[in-house]
Amino acid sequence: MDRLTATTIKPIKISQIARILNAIFDEKKDQEVSSFCTLFPGEPGGISFLAKDSYIKRLKDTKASVVIINEKQICPDDCNSICLRVKNPYQAWGKLLSKLGSPITWSNQEISKSSNIHKSAKIAKNVVIGENVLIGENVVIHPNVTIYPNSIIEKNCIIHSGAVIGADGFGFALPENPKETLQKIPHIGHVILNEDVEIGANSCVDRAVVGATSIGEGTKLDNLCQIGHNVQIGNGCVLAGQVGIAGSTEIGNHVQIGGQVGIVGHIKIGDFVRIGAQSGVHKSVEKGKTIIGSPAVEASIWRRNFANYNMKSK
Repeated sequence: MDRLTATTIKPIKISQIARILNAIFDEKKDQEVSSFCTLFPGEPGGISFLAKDSYIKRLKDTKASVVIINEKQICPDDCNSICLRVKNPYQAWGKLLSKLGSPITWSNQEISKSSNIHKSAKIAKNVVIGENVLIGENVVIHPNVTIYPNSIIEKNCIIHSGAVIGADGFGFALPENPKETLQKIPHIGHVILNEDVEIGANSCVDRAVVGATSIGEGTKLDNLCQIGHNVQIGNGCVLAGQVGIAGSTEIGNHVQIGGQVGIVGHIKIGDFVRIGAQSGVHKSVEKGKTIIGSPAVEASIWRRNFANYNMKSK
């Protein structure tokens, strides 16, 4: 199982899941699943959900054994997954995570006895470390840091004061009836900080819904950065202060991101991309591009547009 894209659960039959969700499916195809997984790439023996109806044509690309889809959709002929049809896939996904996932729990100790901390790690006062946390060799954790259960902090990482690693991601299902409350989506995944990562003061790296939110080797975050659930950041990246990255976005290697940049969810930023300060990135960016502005465009286009604007405003 890929720890970045899946989270194990106690094996359960699809027919049992269908009863929990009041879902429609072909009982002749009943089998067991043993993990929750992201839709792409998916995981054999895993269950996922279709977030957008427009993704229905891409179902052939998932390795997930089971996919929850809208009841109005029909599973394509070239899809290898078993489809469970429900009224609201995202709400059903949340219900299933609540029912079958392992909730985050805290012990009474500031530093849980079930955590695995290397003897060379330096941990300051008022640090809270949850259950089953792994902290590697020569890690430095400054005062008032909170590390949620199941997080993995690999060797030579530095985490500055006030940072929070592994809190819930921002996930809520909208109710069909506006008078009803938002449905919180449980986050049962974890966070991985790979070797030599530095997290600035008061920055937050949210736990994944399933699988992991991952920061690549040698990447550095400034103060007040926000990394959403299931974000994957590559190696050797630099993020200046107040950068915010929404959920499930993939950042390549050696990417430079200026201060106060906002990046939407579910897009891909290629290797060696440079993003100017205060840019708003709304779509995927190819390798090696330099972009700026909101909405962000290639720097050469932005400069030309800005020059034209100045000419017309005189």
